[in-house]
Amino acid sequence: DRRAEAEHEYGCAAFADYRHLLKMNGLQAVAIAAPTHLHRPMASAALRQGLHVMLEKPMAATVRDGEYIVRTARACHRLLTVYQPHRVAAYFQHVRRLIATGKIGTVYHVRRGLFGFSRRNDWQSLQKYGGGMLNNYGAHALDQVLQLVGYDVRRVFCNLRRVASLGDAEDVVKIVIETKQGLIGEVDINQACAQSLYDLEVIGTTGVITLQTGQCNVLHVRRFSRAALKPKRLDRKLASANRQYPSDQIVFKEETIPVNKQFAVDVYRDFARAIRTGTVPFVDPRETLALMHIMAQCRCDAERIRFTPL
Repeated sequence: DRRAEAEHEYGCAAFADYRHLLKMNGLQAVAIAAPTHLHRPMASAALRQGLHVMLEKPMAATVRDGEYIVRTARACHRLLTVYQPHRVAAYFQHVRRLIATGKIGTVYHVRRGLFGFSRRNDWQSLQKYGGGMLNNYGAHALDQVLQLVGYDVRRVFCNLRRVASLGDAEDVVKIVIETKQGLIGEVDINQACAQSLYDLEVIGTTGVITLQTGQCNVLHVRRFSRAALKPKRLDRKLASANRQYPSDQIVFKEETIPVNKQFAVDVYRDFARAIRTGTVPFVDPRETLALMHIMAQCRCDAERIRFTPL
């Protein structure tokens, strides 16, 4: 039925077996958006057929499968990339540009949250298909955090829980990572939460950038000027001056900045460019594989999926 619908709606060819599609004359690249557990066989077959491959996130159901796909791409001399829509989104690329200007000083803490309430009952709720919120939404949220704090992770904390999902996979995920440089990254994914608590918070030494829930077209910046701070010395005495705790009269500047939609990355144009020029695509598969390794560390730290019934 869906093949017939696609042929009627889009005027495209449809196949009962993906291997027949891979043998089409003139085909150079494929995008694979099948369920996660099918990524390894499909991507491997396409690469061996001499095709470049774009995969839907997550790259694979397991880090071992991800490593296999990357090795196959390298052996076949084909390009591989992963579609990470939140990384290429205009709001996130705008955040990165604001950080690069030094507007909030040195970033040392990043928090990313994805909240909702859904009694999920499809394949994404089942572990055997690579479902669960660590793979599904974690591949978005953790990817963004790692882009901002770096991939040189020293330690990981993770808690996985099932609350509202009808399947056996987790719908609540808490991750805290610390890099070897001491930067902190947090991810909160909760699909059993009655309220959206926050979206994206980037904390720097002189300010904060926030993306508020439901407002992906606007960024909020609250910052101060280091040069405007009055001189202050450390007081080592145990008796506080004037019997008061010290405080600062800091003048914060608040800005509401419309997201520049032109900062979004067109992944298909970029992939075509990479194929033509033989260069690395915007989403480097080595970064995605590093993400897969850290997600595997998360599962190892969590040990099991805890169950808290409704």
